[in-house]
Parts: sequence; C-alpha cells; structure tokens
Amino acid sequence: MTAGQDSSPAVAVDRICKTFKSGPETVTALSEVSFKVSFGELFCVVGPSGCGKSTLLKLLARLLSPTAGRIELNPRLIAGGIAYVPQEASLLPWRNSLQNACLGLELKGELNRARVRSVLDSIEEYGLKGFERSLPGELSGGMRQRISVIRALESSPQLMLCDEPFSAIDFVTRLDLNTRFKRMCRVNAITTIFVTHNIEEAIFLADEIVVMSGRPGRIVASYRPRLSIAPENAVKSRKSPEFSDLFVRIWNDLKGVHEEPS
Repeated sequence: MTAGQDSSPAVAVDRICKTFKSGPETVTALSEVSFKVSFGELFCVVGPSGCGKSTLLKLLARLLSPTAGRIELNPRLIAGGIAYVPQEASLLPWRNSLQNACLGLELKGELNRARVRSVLDSIEEYGLKGFERSLPGELSGGMRQRISVIRALESSPQLMLCDEPFSAIDFVTRLDLNTRFKRMCRVNAITTIFVTHNIEEAIFLADEIVVMSGRPGRIVASYRPRLSIAPENAVKSRKSPEFSDLFVRIWNDLKGVHEEPS
C-alpha cells in the first residue's frame, strides 16, 4: 500500500445473488457470492460454463443489478474509469484497427500524438503491426479481440473487467499475450477482474483465484498463487513446482463440482 492510500478495498462484493425469469420459472445464476479485491490486484474467476462468471462481470460493470446483496466500487475506481472487455470484440466496423484502439482515449478526451504513439507501440507488441489500417471485417476473431484488449489497456482505466478475452486465440500466441497483459496491468497498476475457464491462465495471471461451482454459481475455493520460477513469464513460470500442484487442486475443485448430483 502506497503512502496516502487507505486500506479500503477497490472492489467489495457482499453476498450477491442474481436471478432471471425464464418463462414461468426463475433461474438463479449466482448465489451468496462474496469477495474483495485490492487496488492493483489481478483477480481471476475460474468456473465451468454457465456458472454465472459473465453475469458477475456485468453486475460489476453495472450493466445488471443484483437481486440481493451489495457491490461496492471504491470511488477512486469510478473516478479513474472502468474498462470492460467482453468475450467477443465489440469493434466499430467502419473504424480501422488504430481508430478502434484509440476509441477509449477519444471518449476520455485524452487522445494526442503521444498517446497515439503508445497505441501504435501496443499494436506492434501484440503482433498486429501492418494491420493498423485494417477494418474489423478484414481481421480474424483473435486479432479483433487483441484490438479490444489494447483499447481497454490504453484507456488507462483504474478497473478492468475481462470476460475470457484470449479464448479465441491460439495457444502459443495466448501465452505470449498473457505475459504482455500481466506486465501492462502491473506497470499501470490496473485493478483487474479476469474471468477464464483456463486454469493455467489463471494460475499465471492471478494474485488471487476464486473457483466457482456450477449454477447457481458460488465460490467453492480461493487461492493465492506464489510461483517461485519466472512469475512474470507465462511459459517459464510453468516450471514452478507450485504451478502443477495448484493446477491439480483447482482441477479437483472443478471436477468435484461437475460430479455433484443434479
């Protein structure tokens, strides 16, 4: 905690529940979910499909309201801006890659030559050099998603909500992007809540991991990875003995979830 910074969490989720009407029935997506996230922390949520991970992010983004419980976002986060990266890139089809990547800065009134240069550097770092003038329809799904991530990171948010942003990207590229993404979040001290179904991705990225059950989603376990080998490198960190141990523990948590009687 830096000087002058209070001890209040960046995000506090207290016993939230969310239900939806599905015809004559009521479906409970989330049940009694509670956690806290500190400033600058990378917090990962792992769980099976349909467990309410995306619903949780939409609640945090205030796109939905909880049926019960409370979500508190520290005022400092709100003042600094919130970025949301959905599962599928939401790029404007008439804007090219550079223009889409600069959109967040435009909306904040912070676009200038220096910031454009920074965006161009990120486009190159994310393996998209040469595609700056390409329209979204000319890019693959994984390339579009990388532009979406760059747009969020370059807008310098205080809080970033990520819904499986690398799921459409091939394994080798994904490892490289994980390393770059974690570094940028660290350098910019971005509080990040990252949803994924990829256990290895969560172990590498996270300061804390929570594991969710099947629907209705609830937290069944939490871990704080402590990787002893190359914790800032998505490939080399896999040599850490803690990596394989934690993978098995989370796998067993999820396996236990799937084996529960319906």
